[in-house]
Amino acid sequence: MTRDEAGFTLLELLVAITLLGVVLLGVARLNFVLAQRFYGLSGGAARDGILAQEVNQFAAMPFDSLRAKAGTITVNKPPLPYTRKITVDSLSPKLRRVTIIVTPVNTVFKADTLVLQRSKPGNNPFNKP
Repeated sequence: MTRDEAGFTLLELLVAITLLGVVLLGVARLNFVLAQRFYGLSGGAARDGILAQEVNQFAAMPFDSLRAKAGTITVNKPPLPYTRKITVDSLSPKLRRVTIIVTPVNTVFKADTLVLQRSKPGNNPFNKP
């Protein structure tokens, strides 16, 4: 058997394994970064859903009942545990500003603030006989 037919040497195998290790470390790092980004996106979608739910609740609520919902609560249910702070300010006798602040418990996700203005409904001109 001549040297050309002998196969791989130990040095060639070590170089190949080292190169494979470097490539696999790069792939592992990429997977880790992508997982972090997808986790952040899922929390943002959950936060947006919570805000939409709160806006719908305050839009459907009677004007005189808005102040009863003011305060701070913490919700520990998945998919996004959060703290919700609601303040209701009277701008005039017929206008109120509702501020909703949703702060996720996990600091990876950012807090979001939404301001909603509600006015007291007036007399309906179509209800006249």
